[in-house]
Amino acid sequence: MTDGAPNNQRADDAALVQALRDGDEAAFAGLVEELTGPLMRLALAHVPSRAIAEEVVADTWEAVLTGIDRFEGRSALRTWIFQILLNKARTLGVR
Repeated sequence: MTDGAPNNQRADDAALVQALRDGDEAAFAGLVEELTGPLMRLALAHVPSRAIAEEVVADTWEAVLTGIDRFEGRSALRTWIFQILLNKARTLGVR
């Protein structure tokens, strides 16, 4: 017996993605509030300073806003956001 959690997560993601695409500032603010701490911790594990980690997180949120229309839903929204952060951290780490 399953609890339906994966299907519920997909439905929640779809609703959140649509809200972001519609420019819902409250939805974006809630997502930022929920994920900035974990994103910051992950960034700090990949870059040499807090200042760079803050830049990576800010760049990640900008990329989410500009790229949400290209999000295809092949992964969870949060997975997509964390992957953006990792790509940004790697890019800044190389510079």
